[in-house]
Amino acid sequence: MPSTPSYSSVVAPKTQWLEIILLWIAGISAAMQFAKFSVSFETLLNHYQTTATLTGASLSAVGLVGLVFGVSAGMIASRVGYLKVLVGALLLGGSLSFIQSFLPPFNVLFITRILEGLSQLGVVVAAPTLIAKLSAPQHKSLTMGIWGTFFGVAFAVSGWAGKSLLDQYGLSTLFLSHGILISTIGVVLFVILRKNPVLDLVPAADNQGGFFSQMMRIYRNPRALLPSFVFLFYTCTLVSVLTYVPGLINDLSLQKWMLVLLPLITTSGTFLAGAIAQYLMRPQRVALVAYSGVAVSALVLSLIGDTALLFCLVVGVMVLFLGMVPGASLAMIPTLARNPSEQAQGYGLLAQFGNLGATVGPPTFATALVAYGLSGLVVLVLCVCCFGILFSLLAGRIKTVS
Repeated sequence: MPSTPSYSSVVAPKTQWLEIILLWIAGISAAMQFAKFSVSFETLLNHYQTTATLTGASLSAVGLVGLVFGVSAGMIASRVGYLKVLVGALLLGGSLSFIQSFLPPFNVLFITRILEGLSQLGVVVAAPTLIAKLSAPQHKSLTMGIWGTFFGVAFAVSGWAGKSLLDQYGLSTLFLSHGILISTIGVVLFVILRKNPVLDLVPAADNQGGFFSQMMRIYRNPRALLPSFVFLFYTCTLVSVLTYVPGLINDLSLQKWMLVLLPLITTSGTFLAGAIAQYLMRPQRVALVAYSGVAVSALVLSLIGDTALLFCLVVGVMVLFLGMVPGASLAMIPTLARNPSEQAQGYGLLAQFGNLGATVGPPTFATALVAYGLSGLVVLVLCVCCFGILFSLLAGRIKTVS
């Protein structure tokens, strides 16, 4: 009786860089589902004449789907097939953007945002799983580092090209352009990947047991759970730091520069972490170094609060270290996972924990800042780093799959 191929026997003989870059672009197009509403927030308020709370809810509705269905998405992708889920999610996203381009009534727009959450979740679960399969072992951490930059790149591109489209041609053109981009990349990936021999080698997922029993196994699996905890404390912190810290800078010109530079710095940190994890140390150790760097930077920040330029430099260093955490977390999953099904489940859990952190973090940091100012922020960052260091150490104790 022939043996079933093991996970380690179905790796790509060489890294397929073109396909990986296209999958990265797919991730960028999915993250633009957040970014397009972020850059057009004021325009949406004026067009629909709704409250800021309702419009803000339409912005966060995409992430709430990931918060609820993150783990189940990974399970579904392993059953249905990663390429099918990816292409279906991209085409769904394109269709919803086309509907939004007609500027429908707000209740219809809100429904499309919820459905976009399903689209975005399908991409962030399936695309990194496919990237890992298309990467040779010597490049896997590096390609995960590249993948981890997709969110920051999406916001940078949307802030540049998207804002120009919005200012010159309006909301309809912005949404229509996004629909064309995300649909096109979906079709291109289907054509290029549907007969890829490496993806044909992916073994069937182990789907024994009922849906809820499988879900509980995922939550009890440290190979998926620990990278997700490492990621959780990053998302708790980064959104809050990017939102609130520039407001602590007294110099208005420096404040404006920091609003532009900080997202770019965190994206650089994510790519840097992938490269370090590939060539210098294990991803778990990278996460440990990153959280330690954030903690030291926060302590220094509490000592130089009155010097604007020095304050900005230390914040930049802190955000660079913070940006290294998602690169390390993403690299941990293919390093620790024993099969593609476990990888997809890990990415689904990562998405769920990430959305939880992004939901809980900002109000917690806002409360600390209002009550205690910079000292409150520093203490909270140090607490977060303690947990991040703890889970990085626990993840480092797991035996790596060869």
